[in-house]
Amino acid sequence: MLGPSQNYLDHTQRYTKMAQFNKHFQTMLGNNEDIYEVTMLGDQNGNIINSFGDAANIPIAAGQVTGYSVVHKFGLVDGTNSGNLSTIWSPADTSSTLLYPWDYTPGTVVAVSTSGDDTNGGSGAQTIVVEGLDANYNEISDTLTMAGGTNTAASSNQYIVVHRAFVASGATNVGKISINAGATKVGEIAAGYGQTLMSVYTVPAGHTAYLSNLRVSSSKQTSSIIRLMVRPFGGVFRVQSTISLYSGTGETQFVTPLKITEKSNIDVRITGGTNNTVSCDFDMVLVEN
Repeated sequence: MLGPSQNYLDHTQRYTKMAQFNKHFQTMLGNNEDIYEVTMLGDQNGNIINSFGDAANIPIAAGQVTGYSVVHKFGLVDGTNSGNLSTIWSPADTSSTLLYPWDYTPGTVVAVSTSGDDTNGGSGAQTIVVEGLDANYNEISDTLTMAGGTNTAASSNQYIVVHRAFVASGATNVGKISINAGATKVGEIAAGYGQTLMSVYTVPAGHTAYLSNLRVSSSKQTSSIIRLMVRPFGGVFRVQSTISLYSGTGETQFVTPLKITEKSNIDVRITGGTNNTVSCDFDMVLVEN
């Protein structure tokens, strides 16, 4: 049995502190007699949300909290091409594509594979979905029909950034699929993965991202420095967190999540030796402003 509640409104969620009922004495605890403080997370309609342990964000992931969504990003480079600064994305195994090309000219994109099996009716990828943002920083997506080693038809939308691409029909891709805007590679589905591996993200217009953790791994016994870089809209890239490794894994949990404003670019980068297999993933809650 719960008594009157006092609500603390925070955007579309509220924290609720309630009076308590003492089961042993079968009575409500009076003022100043609280033996515990009960705090629960509720949505904008007052519905209680589980806020304990690993299940805390399940209602958000399930789309049950209006204005909130989750973003899980992950990247991999299977053999760094250079010890110089590189984005943790699969094209960093090639010297010409070490860093994500943030300032490319926005435009339509096409896809092409190194295998003729990745084609409509083939034994590999038949269609892929591309997701990203348009010039107004609104979320967009396109479905492209693969044509093996020939470029697909151009996307209907024009992209200022590509967040991810994945195989939507057929089977896991046989060859390496490149997603290109003109002559610029903006995404890549490595052979056999079925999904891009790119630790980059741009916060959509009208949203704020709250980044809660950063995890990285490095296979080579060499000194590596991982940098979480953020470029606010109209600003420059600057580091927000670092992890240093000599092989193995590293993780940073942000007790207070990093607030990243709309239209900001996020790019996780590494410096270290060549021929290093490096992976990265990070999680965010995206909140409508």
